[in-house]
Amino acid sequence: MELILFALISLIAIVAVLASRLTDNSFPFPFDSKPAVYTAAEKNFLTLVESALGPDYRVLNRVALADIVNIRRGVSKKATQAALKSANNKYLDFVICQRSTMKLIGAVDLVDTNGRGYKVKKDWFVSGALEAASIPHVRIKVKPNYTVEEIRACLGSKVLGRSVKTMPKVKGRVIPAPMVKARPRNAGVITANAAKEMAAQTPSLATPSMAAMPH
Repeated sequence: MELILFALISLIAIVAVLASRLTDNSFPFPFDSKPAVYTAAEKNFLTLVESALGPDYRVLNRVALADIVNIRRGVSKKATQAALKSANNKYLDFVICQRSTMKLIGAVDLVDTNGRGYKVKKDWFVSGALEAASIPHVRIKVKPNYTVEEIRACLGSKVLGRSVKTMPKVKGRVIPAPMVKARPRNAGVITANAAKEMAAQTPSLATPSMAAMPH
């Protein structure tokens, strides 16, 4: 009887210890699943960037700075360790690559001036590292009403290294370019000499002065 009682007490003690470890803050795996991978701002911006760039590019989210830069040759061991430690703790919100080769094209950071979790002040270590590595870097302010054309123009000039033409916003009907016929070069204003020659050839139609034909 005493043996059974001792076994029950021991079992209760073991269960109590395990329960305390599960509820203790020092438990090695105190995790729960997040409801979503991206925040609402990240999701909306990612959709805009992918639409602006098209199918030839791939957009990666939350990439460590150390994953896109290397330490140059000839740098001391101490300087290498310090640089890698800092780079491992820095992240880019978005990194743009060519889809076919995964070649790095540039990096984009979201800036929230309201301070809701995004970078507000410029990180000089990140900016300096990307500039030294010749990686284009753009910081774009978070706002709800960006258009695909605005994102395309921004990334085209600063990340892709080329200007992107956007269609002007006009009211009314837009005529496609192929439907507009170019006027011949020889059509237009009649010069004074040509008017005199015409008047000399047809005296009955001649007038003291002939005005230029309108365009």
